[in-house]
Amino acid sequence: MADGHEQSAGFSYRTALPWTNIFRCFQVALDPRKLLVAALGIFVMSFSWWLLSNIFYYKAPIPNDPDYSNTTLAREFEGKTKANEQQYTQDDFTRIGKERFERDYKQWQQLDALAGPGGRLRTLPWYEYRGPNPFLLFTDLLGGSAADREHTSREFVSGSVPVLVEPLVKLLLPVAKLLSPGVSLQTRFYLFLVLLSNVAVWAFCGGVITRLAAVQLANKGPITLKQAVLFVANRYVSYLGAPLVPLLIIAVVVLGLIGYGLLALIPFIGDIVLLGFGLPAVIIGGAIMTVFLIGLVGYPMMYCTLSVEGDQSDTFDALSRSLNYVYQAPWHYLWNWLVAVAYGAAVTLFVLFFASVAVYVGKWAVGLTASAVWQDRKPEYLFVYAPESFGWKELLTKDSPYAVQGRWVPLDQDGKETADPAKRVREVYQYAPANPETYTAAKQEFWAYNRWGAGIVCFWLTLAFLMMLGFSYSFFWSSATMIYFLMRKKVDEAELEEVYEDEEPAPFVEAPKPAPAPAPAPADVPVTLGGPLNKPAAPAASPVVPETLPYNPPAAVSPPPAPKIEEPPPAPKIEEPKKPATDPTGPRSPAAGRR
Repeated sequence: MADGHEQSAGFSYRTALPWTNIFRCFQVALDPRKLLVAALGIFVMSFSWWLLSNIFYYKAPIPNDPDYSNTTLAREFEGKTKANEQQYTQDDFTRIGKERFERDYKQWQQLDALAGPGGRLRTLPWYEYRGPNPFLLFTDLLGGSAADREHTSREFVSGSVPVLVEPLVKLLLPVAKLLSPGVSLQTRFYLFLVLLSNVAVWAFCGGVITRLAAVQLANKGPITLKQAVLFVANRYVSYLGAPLVPLLIIAVVVLGLIGYGLLALIPFIGDIVLLGFGLPAVIIGGAIMTVFLIGLVGYPMMYCTLSVEGDQSDTFDALSRSLNYVYQAPWHYLWNWLVAVAYGAAVTLFVLFFASVAVYVGKWAVGLTASAVWQDRKPEYLFVYAPESFGWKELLTKDSPYAVQGRWVPLDQDGKETADPAKRVREVYQYAPANPETYTAAKQEFWAYNRWGAGIVCFWLTLAFLMMLGFSYSFFWSSATMIYFLMRKKVDEAELEEVYEDEEPAPFVEAPKPAPAPAPAPADVPVTLGGPLNKPAAPAASPVVPETLPYNPPAAVSPPPAPKIEEPPPAPKIEEPKKPATDPTGPRSPAAGRR
């Protein structure tokens, strides 16, 4: 029996301050399974973007192109007059050609910044600029000058911190460019395919990560990677459709407004009726699009809904919950994400620093032997193909003939470095040999096995790099899962531990074979009086089991009831005939006894 005193559970930060549960996501995100899935997603997404960029990219237009010449424009405007009923002159054709060239060139610049050499969507992840190396960052902060510390800190804030929200940026960037003015129809189609490939990849990889995180955060484990993959594969259509439904709704509204704008080209009707009195219809269409565009901020909640609720949810439920949680508790949602971003920036820096130091210290320790015995065999030459992002190549080749240093390089419209400000189109961050002559001479001494060894080292470094970069994606989806739990508790008052548990399929058990027919009794066994026992006959199709094997009936099959043995009826009692009395007078006739 209890003593009657209520035991106090004590103060709990996670109960009083629910958002502190986000701090649990660091350990959850370090799961190697999630890192591997995130690395796979990064690779597939980047490769698809690189492929689309190479397909849709084209050279910059030039002013002397025949499409902008007066001759071409004269044929195009033949028989047409200006609004004041005057004919087009050569000066008009020159002006129109110049305007068209400037418009096409600006549209090309939009595509070039995304799909051109070094563009944001064309650069592979191991070449993408993400700020200075964390190890070099600390060494510069500790031993550099004030100017060095200021420069390094600024580069870290602008390059490394945004890595945490990179998954959300990768989704919203194509959407933002799609809606930007001055984008050509070809570029919009390219961006739509980029967006579609992004959703297709992370509908699977993000779903697997959120499913693993949901079970772990709800303390309902264990769960294997195979179980999570099968869980998402069976519901992949819902994962894929959840973010596409709002985009399709926006696309339908856009197409409707395009048709509306086509009718608005009709003089008088377009000016007075459609765009004059009918402007509220245009505003309503814009409001519908804005609702779903703002709702895309809750895009991570869609995958989390499906991973947490399981069969109790579908595409439209995931969309509904993500919109409701954003609009019903916006400040709560923003606060949770601010905590996740701030905390994630710190732990991401730690992971980047740890991985960089691990690779560098391992390389340094291996090279100590060569430093004392054979200087030319120092292992820096094996890192000439190392990933450049996060300054890995700069770190691993430092103080060697293969050392490189990064800088911002101005490019012209052909993607080549230029010193002419008039020809500069944009800038990209590139690494180049610190001493080109020494670098070239050292690489010329490479044997074939040197290149093969450097290639194999590059493979392992790239895998480690993707796993390291995958932590930011793993933490993003894990923290999104926890934020979904918190938002569900805030809006729907559901407990944090409530998660759908997928039932395991029953293991396959072979159906028991029917009982074989009993073997005939041997001839020397006596048969019980009353006939043989009435045992059920075996089916005709059952296999015959050799008599030498004992019959072991399955445990699941109950034995047949014992037959009732009837006792034989008693034998009739045969009375012995009475002996007749002896008659001295001799035998009597049968009728003599009658009276």
